[in-house]
Parts: sequence; C-alpha cells; structure tokens
Amino acid sequence: MNEIIRKNTFEPCCLATTIGSLPHTDVARATQLMLESTPEIPSWVQFPKRDFRENMMMQFTEGLPALVQEAGKIYFSTALPDFVEQVTDFYERYLDATENNNPHALESFGISPQYAAGFSELLSRLPDLTASGAVIMLKGQVTGPFTLGTNLTDQNGRCAYYDDQLRDVIIKHVAMKATWQISRLERFGLPTMIFIDEPSLLGFGKQTFLTISREDVIGDINAVVAAIHDRGGLSGVHCEENTDWSLLMETHLDILDFDAYDHLQAITLYPAELRKFFERGGSLGWGIVPTLDKDAAASETVPSLLQRFEDGINQFVQKGFDRNLLLRRALITPSCGAGGILTASLAERVLDLLNNLSSVLRQKL
Repeated sequence: MNEIIRKNTFEPCCLATTIGSLPHTDVARATQLMLESTPEIPSWVQFPKRDFRENMMMQFTEGLPALVQEAGKIYFSTALPDFVEQVTDFYERYLDATENNNPHALESFGISPQYAAGFSELLSRLPDLTASGAVIMLKGQVTGPFTLGTNLTDQNGRCAYYDDQLRDVIIKHVAMKATWQISRLERFGLPTMIFIDEPSLLGFGKQTFLTISREDVIGDINAVVAAIHDRGGLSGVHCEENTDWSLLMETHLDILDFDAYDHLQAITLYPAELRKFFERGGSLGWGIVPTLDKDAAASETVPSLLQRFEDGINQFVQKGFDRNLLLRRALITPSCGAGGILTASLAERVLDLLNNLSSVLRQKL
C-alpha cells in the first residue's frame, strides 16, 4: 500500500489534486494540464462546456430507470407504461453486481465517453503514467445522492428525494457509478479515492428542505461511502460555503474538502466533532486556490495563498489542534471546480498556483 496511507489513515502531507471540472473543450490538452499540475494524485477532468451531458446534474444520470429527457430537461416519469419493468430491471442489475459480483452487471452502470470524455482520456494515459512511478493515487468523483435527488424531479415537478423509491434508486445508482470508476482505476495497482460532490447540502436545514432529516442525509451518504470502502477506495466529499460540516463529520467519510479560501471559519465551528473525525483517521481537503472569483484567481500568488493557508492552520491550532497533524492530514485543492465562471487561461493559472503551492508546502514539511 502507498506510503501516504498508514494503518488505514490517509496522510497526503499537502499533496494536491483537483475537484474535477475545467472550462476547456480540448479533452487531450486539458487532461495534460491536469496531469502536469497534480502528477501524484490525478483526477479525471469534467468538461461541462464541451457537452451538456457533462454538466454535474446530467453526467451521472446515464442509466437511471424511467428518466425522460426532453427540451433540455430531464425528469423521472413514474407514469411511463413500463415504469415498473424499468425499476425492476435496475434492481436486478444492482443485486447481480453487488451480491453476485457479476462484472457484466457492474458494466451496465458504467459512464460512457459521451458523458465523461475525461475519464476515458485519463484511462488511456494511465499505463504510461503509472509506469513512470510518479502517480501514487487516482481520484474520481460523482454527484452526491442529496444533490442529485434534490435537483431531479418527477413528471409533476416534485423533488425526487421525497419519493422513497426514486430516492433509493438514486442512492444505489450513485454508489454503483462510484464502484464502476474504482473497478476501472484499481486495475493500475494504485489506491483510489472518490469524491462525492454535494453542493446542495448548503441548503440543508433551510426552508426548502425542512422535512429532510439529518439522519436520512447521513445514512444516504454512508450508503455511497460503504460501496466505495467495500471496493477498497477512500471516500471524500466536496461541499461549498457554510455547509453544516458537523453533519458530514458524523458520516464515515475519509476526507472533507472545504472552501478554505472564502469560508474557512465554517469548518472551525465544530472543534469537538472535528477532533473525533481526526481521531478516526479523517483528513481535510483545503480548497485554498480560488475558482469562484475571477479577480481572486487572477491576482492571488503563491506567497499570498501560503499566508492564507498559514492563517487557517493557526485558527485550528488556537482551538487546540496539533499543527503537525493538520499538515500531515492536509490535501490541497482548488476551492471548487474550475469549469464554471473561469476562462481557460484563468483556470490554467489556478492549476499553476495549485501545483506550486503544494510544492512549497511539501518543501516546508
């Protein structure tokens, strides 16, 4: 097992990886840029501007039963004449893949190049990359069950998360998308991690989602995490802004990736819960390189980001956390995906900052 995983504890020691998306449409070039900036922990690139199917609310819907796409919109239709047959087929394939370990059943949950050109591109390059010895871990990602379930609706516009059957299908579907990625990545003999992207958790506890319980969210995320762990992978989550991090600290996740550039204080509000998270081997992903502000992406430098990171570490130290532990358990990432508001040139600047910041921090360690 790799040196950064000791006794089932992930200690990245300020290595860098990406969240996923870039604004480019040239798959080969963008993948090369990603590999150059995060050579130790590469992550396949998502291309939301290349094809609408790579939008995070579409990318992992491929293969969902009773899903209708029309006029640029997707939704479940429980009114389809073969709805029961489609759902039955889904569960049969799921059980065949999970209980019988049938590789053909697992393949039915795969992600095609039309939905994830970056995944195929990365796979094609991995034989040469792994032979070089530079890569020490591989990263994939999937849209989380809460985010997918609260953004997809049925034919009446009702949130799919509120339909017990559709919600269960979504959870199992997300788990299988993660499992399928690991089945492809693990062939290269390296540890794998899968990030669960949950931006919609920012709204949990607010008026829109008052009827959704904390226990349900934790249970749903843990179901996906269990599938990742069963396949030998590490599980992370990426959330935004002032998410309730105490909820995520109660899950079985291995890595919590937070916006350390604009919203660091949000995760420092729960020292007792964070201490327990560290005690069971958890690590933090520091989203310290800005991607949600064009001006910040254009003006920040390695020294300025280093100072911001040091200030953040000091905030944790003041709450009683060990500095060396924080540094050993730190993964360095962009604050969010770079495929949203950034231009290609700004995204490339972010990648350069990410690479150089990680290198400086590793030298200091």
